[in-house]
Amino acid sequence: MLESLFKKIKIKVLRDSAAKNQKLKSEKELYSAFNAMKSAVLIIDKDHYILKSNSAAERLFNKNDSKIIGKKCWTVVHGTAQPIKDCPVLKAGQSLQQESIELQINERWFEIVVNPILDYRRRPSKYIHIITDITDSKRLSDQLHRSQQLLANTQRLAKTGGWEWNIERQKMYWTKELYRLHGFEPSQFEPGSPDHINTSLECYSPEDQPKLLDAFHRCEKEGVAYELEFELRRSSGEKIWIKTVAEPIWKGDTVEKVLGNVIDITDRKHAEKVLRKSEQAFRNLFDNHAAVKLLIDPDTGRIIAANKAAENFYGWPCTTLAQMNINQINTKSLDEIKTLMSNAKNQKRIHFDFQHRLADGSIRDVEVFSSGVEMNGQKYLHSIVHDITEQKKTQRDMEELQIQNWHLKKQKSLSRMAGAIAHHFNNHLMAIMGNLELSLKLIERGESPLKNIMKSMQVAQTAAKVNGLMLTYLGKNVSGKIQMDMGKVCSMTIPLLRVSLSSNIVLETDFPNQGPMIYGHENQIQQLVTNLVTNAAESYQKQGTIYLSLKTVLANEIPKKHRFPVAWMPGQDDYACLEVTDSGCGIEEQNIEKIFDPFFSTKATGRGLELPVVLGIAQANNGVITVENKRGKGSTFRFFTPVKTTLNS
Repeated sequence: MLESLFKKIKIKVLRDSAAKNQKLKSEKELYSAFNAMKSAVLIIDKDHYILKSNSAAERLFNKNDSKIIGKKCWTVVHGTAQPIKDCPVLKAGQSLQQESIELQINERWFEIVVNPILDYRRRPSKYIHIITDITDSKRLSDQLHRSQQLLANTQRLAKTGGWEWNIERQKMYWTKELYRLHGFEPSQFEPGSPDHINTSLECYSPEDQPKLLDAFHRCEKEGVAYELEFELRRSSGEKIWIKTVAEPIWKGDTVEKVLGNVIDITDRKHAEKVLRKSEQAFRNLFDNHAAVKLLIDPDTGRIIAANKAAENFYGWPCTTLAQMNINQINTKSLDEIKTLMSNAKNQKRIHFDFQHRLADGSIRDVEVFSSGVEMNGQKYLHSIVHDITEQKKTQRDMEELQIQNWHLKKQKSLSRMAGAIAHHFNNHLMAIMGNLELSLKLIERGESPLKNIMKSMQVAQTAAKVNGLMLTYLGKNVSGKIQMDMGKVCSMTIPLLRVSLSSNIVLETDFPNQGPMIYGHENQIQQLVTNLVTNAAESYQKQGTIYLSLKTVLANEIPKKHRFPVAWMPGQDDYACLEVTDSGCGIEEQNIEKIFDPFFSTKATGRGLELPVVLGIAQANNGVITVENKRGKGSTFRFFTPVKTTLNS
């Protein structure tokens, strides 16, 4: 018996030793596997202290196990003294099941998974805490999500839904936008199920369903792409127009998939309907309008359409006009007509005066208004033609009458000027001759003729002065020009004017401290200022104020009304402007065009060269005079002359 007992004990000892060795081997293998894991693993006790960590955890936290083991898990993982919000270890202790969370640590993303180890009382005795780096997969996931979101937004904005039919697997895939277009929910059907396909087909009218199915089956079996437009009834009952397109995806010689899009074209259909109504309204207005109308291709000059009024005016039937080119009607050359049509097409110019040829060969003056219109995607010129032949004839007659009237006025002005000059020089010659005759008699008597000779000289000088003023009026006195400060010259003139004028006349000036610089004759500018101020003073019966100002203006600011000389045109951008304003009696409207004629005056007898001299000075300085007048409220004379920066400019 003892032997048997010893034998049993020996067997048990051998078995225990083998089991112990096997356990040590398994623990060694488990520890090697524990350290070989790429994810960081922590074994945590029920009080949240770390019992064990693997090599990946040491690398992740850059700490050896002596600085990890024995620490609270959140101190090592998060560097905090307290658990973080939604701590998976605390949540696993409460739920008694696996908990996870995604966190960003040192600019990388990690998934933390915690599994509780329960004791026999189903209470947590330990926790397995696994930390996995998911940065790359999260980036890919985020990129995929962004792409999907971008695609969904693009389809929503474009009102376009996509679908895919996998022939081999008999599976259908719809995008969210396609569900929305039909008014379905994505969870409503099993994708590609008979219920899904039949319900979507019911959105089409019974007449359209066979057409759609036939096109789909031909694409599926024969690889024939299609593009169709149908009216679709959404699940809500709302009707929309869609365009459905599909194309095959080949795998070798076999169609593997069919990809398609469904596009909401309701807005386009509505716009086309409105356009058709608009075109019909335009056609009715075009055909039945009383005005002559032509529709022309601006690129070729071909007449596309003509209305009844055009038929009556030109003498050709509408059908004949619609086969003609505009150069068969317009007397201008085809190249010139094309240039003008291009300008009209681009809205650079819409009004033209032409001469058009009628069927009987007669030529009529016409006024044409052309503007661009778009029909069926093509741009045309809508031209309205007015016959202005009689108007042109009346205008030419008026111009001839105006020329005759102008000649009569100039003849009257010249007659007045010739009479005044003859009168002035006659008086002066009579005085000279009288004094010379007296001088001769004094010489015969042996007396001194000096006094009478001096009187003759004075009269001759007066005559010479009138002659000089006439030369100035004609713009002939142009010698002695220099570059000068016009403001300074005007300021120098004011003290002398204040002395010469009545004490009841007040001069107010607004001159700049310097400039503007001009190229002219100093004495002429002073003469111009003096004459304009004197003219203004004479508009007051007793007392008044004359306002003088000087500034620089742009050429396009120079008034065009009552401009003298009438034919003057600006030659540069900047002009000096001398303005003389009074609030006197003003000028009679019919006299404004005469005030610059020599010897015309409604004032004191013997006057009449002050304003003509002003005009002559303006011409001599490449300038212009403008007059602004309010009868009974005064007038404003403005003198404009080019600003010069250098002597050579």
